[in-house]
This record gives sequence, C-alpha cells and structure tokens, in this order.
Amino acid sequence: MNTTSDIRKQHIKMLLVRMELWFAPLLIIVPLIISGVLLWDWYARGVLTQTSAFDGELFLGILLLIGNLVFDIPFLRSVRVLRKKL
Repeated sequence: MNTTSDIRKQHIKMLLVRMELWFAPLLIIVPLIISGVLLWDWYARGVLTQTSAFDGELFLGILLLIGNLVFDIPFLRSVRVLRKKL
C-alpha cells in the first residue's frame, strides 16, 4: 500500500511540473510584452513630444521588467532542476 501511495505522489509531482512548464512561457512573455508596451508608450509620447507627463509609464515598464527578470530566472532554474530530478 505504501508503494502505491508513493507512485501516486510521484505522478502528481510530474503533473505539477508539466503544468508549470506549460505556464512558464505565459509567465515570462506576457510581462515582457506589457513592459515593452509601457516603455514604447513612454518613448513615443514622452520623449518624442518632450513632455514628462508619461514618466509613470517608464517607471512601471522598468519595474515590471526588472521584477520579471529577478523572479523568473530562479523560477526557470528550479523548474529545470525539478524536471531533471523527476
């Protein structure tokens, strides 16, 4: 009975890793696109028209980009290590 329970737990772990792998591109690409749009909006509306009214877009774009890089790189490393472990 214990081995059946262990096999089931192992199967659930594999399914969770697979789900994380499916959502990883979404978790990485969407914030990058949004930060790119915010930075482009700041450049197109703020820099080219020489107004500082769009500096909030610059702040949000950089904050989102840095936050995405800080948290996604360790996430991808941990998923890769976990995938190799299973």
